[in-house]
Amino acid sequence: MRNQLDELLTHVLTPREEPGDILNRKILAQVKETEHMNQKKYKRASAAVIAAAVVAASSITAVAALQYRSASSVAERVGEEQLAGHFAQQASDAVMDPPGVAGQADGAGMIGESQSFGGYKVTVLGLVSGEGLSEYQTKSGGQVRSDRTYCVVAIAREDGTAMDAEHGDFFVSPLIGGLEPWKYNAATFCGNYSQFVEEGILYRLLECDNIECFADRELYLCVTDTSSYDTGLYHYDETNGSISRNTEYTGLNALFDLEIDPSLADPARAQALIDEINTPTEGDGTEIELPKEMEDAMAWAGQLTPENLEQYCVKMDNTVQTVTPNKDGWYILQPWLINLAVSDTRGGEGGRSYNAEYVKENYTPGQLYIEGYSTSGGMEDLVITTIVLNEDGSITFAAWVPKDVSMYLK
Repeated sequence: MRNQLDELLTHVLTPREEPGDILNRKILAQVKETEHMNQKKYKRASAAVIAAAVVAASSITAVAALQYRSASSVAERVGEEQLAGHFAQQASDAVMDPPGVAGQADGAGMIGESQSFGGYKVTVLGLVSGEGLSEYQTKSGGQVRSDRTYCVVAIAREDGTAMDAEHGDFFVSPLIGGLEPWKYNAATFCGNYSQFVEEGILYRLLECDNIECFADRELYLCVTDTSSYDTGLYHYDETNGSISRNTEYTGLNALFDLEIDPSLADPARAQALIDEINTPTEGDGTEIELPKEMEDAMAWAGQLTPENLEQYCVKMDNTVQTVTPNKDGWYILQPWLINLAVSDTRGGEGGRSYNAEYVKENYTPGQLYIEGYSTSGGMEDLVITTIVLNEDGSITFAAWVPKDVSMYLK
């Protein structure tokens, strides 16, 4: 069987197509990352969605994020070890230079700030910007974009309900004073994100083009319970360029003031980004350059089909779950692990959620579908996930690993 795997891998070192939207930015780097079936990476496209306006009650607090992971550990958890070091350095600088002291790390003054709206509590854990902070290369239009801003936030339910069972999407993005927020946000600044759920808390690491060039303007960070920027959640004052929350919205529409040294502003660079957004380009999204062993494993997985899956892979019976839609019309999976004997921190997922209407419209009952695949190193920890829509309306989920070459079979 190992020879069969090697022979197949030899013929598929170049995938037939790029991994689809079902894989967000770092599922390639960490198997445990949480995702939604119909979740998509941020695209270079503006979004304007109208939301109903209703009365809201909310609160803002500023507290230390002692109960959360640090930004450094979040970055490390999703495979960003080099970036983790920069977050750690920021935290160290913040301790050496308390708020208001010259030399304080940019953004450090807002670290630990929390806002609570719509039943959610959002806490900013870290914000760093610069050239070459990550070991991964982000590309757009074939060009490497190495000058980036990275931000880590934690999202939790105020009532203590674990985010494992949460089926909503979230949008995290910087916003720029004086620029229309529906047009200039993480989506158009070549944004990407990684996220996972741990102990009921959702951690998201956002990256986008470096916003320090806009530091001579008012800068904000928005966090919403929508999948893209929604014009109904914030007010944009065209006279002075300010952005504020719509206090009549009952959901999550947090808005933080970003603290970045105005001396870092680069008007020429800022104008170049604005011009780029306003210039039509072919293609969409960003590309991530991966280590060769990961590319090879993903290419191999890309050649799997429902028909040949059992020939090359083993289904891990302990991951099988059959679930029915809840009252809100979502299939909710419980967290799972590939093999407890190997590790309790690798090869697992937080709770996934699937929209029942989407599944029933796009899947044929009784047919096996390969839902996604991911790896943090190569063939040895490659995981393939599948779902089947059953005749009774339930779905059955399972995780698979390559025969003979998987660490989870040892």
